[in-house]
Order: sequence, then structure tokens, then C-alpha cells
Amino acid sequence: MEKVGLTTATSTAAASARTRERMSRRKNLAGLCAIAAVCIVVLYASQRYTANNYSTEYFRPRERTANQRILNSHNKYYGSRSYGGSSGTSYDSYPSVHNSSISIEDVLNYQRVLIEASFDERSFAGEKLKDLTPETDGRPRRSIIITTWRSGSTFLGDILNALPGNYYHYEPLLDFDIVQIRGPPNDSVALHNLRHLLRCNYNEMENYLDFGRTHNYLFSHNTRLWQQCLRFPQFCYDPKFLGPFCQLFPLQSMKVVRLRAALVEPLLEDESLNVRVVLLIRDPRGSLQSRRHRVWCPEHPDCYDPVTVCDDMQRDYEAAIHLSERFPKRFLVIRYEDLSLDTYGKTKEILDFYGLPFHPEVKAFLDTHTTQDIGGVSSTYRDSKSAPFHWTKELSFDYVQKVQESCVAAMRSWGYRNATSERELYDDFNPLLKYRFS
Repeated sequence: MEKVGLTTATSTAAASARTRERMSRRKNLAGLCAIAAVCIVVLYASQRYTANNYSTEYFRPRERTANQRILNSHNKYYGSRSYGGSSGTSYDSYPSVHNSSISIEDVLNYQRVLIEASFDERSFAGEKLKDLTPETDGRPRRSIIITTWRSGSTFLGDILNALPGNYYHYEPLLDFDIVQIRGPPNDSVALHNLRHLLRCNYNEMENYLDFGRTHNYLFSHNTRLWQQCLRFPQFCYDPKFLGPFCQLFPLQSMKVVRLRAALVEPLLEDESLNVRVVLLIRDPRGSLQSRRHRVWCPEHPDCYDPVTVCDDMQRDYEAAIHLSERFPKRFLVIRYEDLSLDTYGKTKEILDFYGLPFHPEVKAFLDTHTTQDIGGVSSTYRDSKSAPFHWTKELSFDYVQKVQESCVAAMRSWGYRNATSERELYDDFNPLLKYRFS
């Protein structure tokens, strides 16, 4: 009996110990969950109110009453939802704010505070913000991308727009329709518009602004402007707002797909503009394959005809030789394929050429946009190493031959190899050769 009692007592003690151990583990697990929850809240809060965050770019101004009213209107209508270019959120889903107590100057003051908070002098070799902003008679860093449709310019444009303090002139010639501008009669108007926008002058831009009122994507890629347009649409297309707003920004980027390279020479000649130009080139087989997915392309020879496309490429090559010799520090050529295969290295090269820093926000953009395919044909989320070469799997060999026969000079000039057989094309074909200006 004593042995039975001892055994029972021992079993009871062991069971009690196991129970205490389970309760201890539960308490530890609950504690870890609580700590994790606090960390998540703190992380969210730090992202939400940090001015350097590319997705939100908002923080809590504490001094300006008008700034607080703007922030309050944002919180009232949008709650805790973030918005911005990198988040993938549809801008058109946000309601507008009509608050008669908020003026253009209030919005400008608020944006001015955001830019001041995000600016880092160390990224610009100690150069002061006032030395770079047009509103203080500074010289902004102006960067232009010249290319053609479906050649990687949206991706490169978004890389530049990831930089805090950047104002993005997206497709400023959209209202010219699906054409390539090679000379008269469109060149004078096109250059007039580009000069005006680079100088933040929205006067005498009626066609451009009228087009934007019915085509939101003209402004929506300019994430910092579009955030204010959504909240205060009464200001959005008003030159009295657009000009001063643009002049707040130390960085001005622009990407153009309708202007051929030779026509940028007057912009490079104008020392007051302080522009640097990258000519972005892509294999015509890749760009033409990509255009086949766009409903706006097939009716326009400037877009779909291989002979026309490759004639433009060869003229760009000849112009690039001249511009590189005349403006060696302000004109650069990059092939889209080279950028895709060495995204970080080429991005650093491009930013260094533009006089811009490889900012942590640029790295964050590349980290999230170069490893997987997400979204439709206009998405910039791409597996960067495979995206330029989809055409090798999707085009018929007959069509590839047609393009190659139309592009002999251009492909030779820009270093693109011909596919000589269907077997070669579909067996991990490498189309890249070295090229040089001579």
C-alpha cells in the first residue's frame, strides 16, 4: 500500500510539473506574441510617419497650422491607408478633398516641409537644398531619358522617381498621339513643351493640361504631385499651382518616348537647363514583341512597322556618336538588356552620370521590382534577367527573320546578334554583342 501511495504521489507530482511547464510555455508564447505585436505596430508607425518613405512620404508636422489641417483632411478621408508609387495602390480609388480653408500656399508649405525633412546634404556632397530648388534660384539636377515605346523607360523612370525630392515629368509628349517626332512640324512645339516643363512653367501649355484632365496617367506617375491632385483636384491642373509646386523640388526627371535623339541637342546646348540625357536602346525584336500586347500600337506605323522602327534606331545611333563627342559628360547610352542583366551596377552608373546618389530608397525599389513578375504588361515588377528576352520564346522564327531583314544596319550598330535558325532561337539564344561608337 505504501508503494502504491508513493507511486500515486509521484505520478501526481509529475503531472503537476507537466501542467506547470505547459502553462509556462503558454505564458512565454503569449509574451512573444505580445512583443511581436508591439514591434509590428512600432514598425508600421515608423514607416507611416517617416518622410523618407517612398510609399507614403508623410509625417506629422507639429508647427504649421495649415499643415495640420492638411494632415487632418488626409486622415479623415483615408484613415491609415498608405499610398504612393511603389505600393501598387490605384490612385483613382481615393476620394478628393474640397476644403475651402486650405489654399495653394498651404499645400506648398506642407510639401516644402516634406522635402526639407527628406533632403540629405551628404547625398549631394554637402550642397544645400536652396542651391538645388528653382524657387530659391537654385539649379536642380535635371535628368532626361530618351527612348521609344516598350524599351524599359517606365522601369528606369521609376528608379529615378524613387529618389526623395524628385519631380517626375512622365511622358510629356503624350498629347502628340502615337507618333515619332523627327523634325518639322512637331519638333518646335515638342521642344517648347519640354523646355517649359523643365523650367516648371505651365503657361502656354493648354493642350498638355487639357489632355491631362481626361488622361490621369499623365500626372499619376508623378507620385508626389498626384498625391496632392487627388486630395485637392481644384488645384491640380492650374498653372498657378503646378509651377510653384514643381519649383519646390531639387530633382527633376523626365522620360520621353516620342522624340528622336538628334532633337535633344538644343536642350543640351542650353546651359541654363543643366540637363543630362540618357538614350535608352532596346533590341527591336524585344520592343516590337512587347508592343504587340498594346491595343494602341497596331494602327500606327511609327509603332509597329519594323522598317520605320529600325530606321529610327540607326538615326539614333548616328546622333549618339555626334552627341557623345560634343557632350561627353552630359550624354550617355544604355542598352536595356545591359541594365536588366546588371541592374544594380548599371543603376549606379546611371545615377553617377546624372549626379544623383544611390539612395536607400532606390535600393529598396530594385530589391522589390527585379526578382519576380507581378502585374500586367505595364508593370515594373519584373524578373529583370529574363524580361528583355521573352521575345525569344514568344515570337515565331518567321517574324524574327522579318525584323532582322528590316534592321540589318541598326542591329549591327547597336550590337544585336541575328538568330540563324529556329533551333538556335529557342535554345537560350543570347542576342547581345559588344558595340562601340566609331
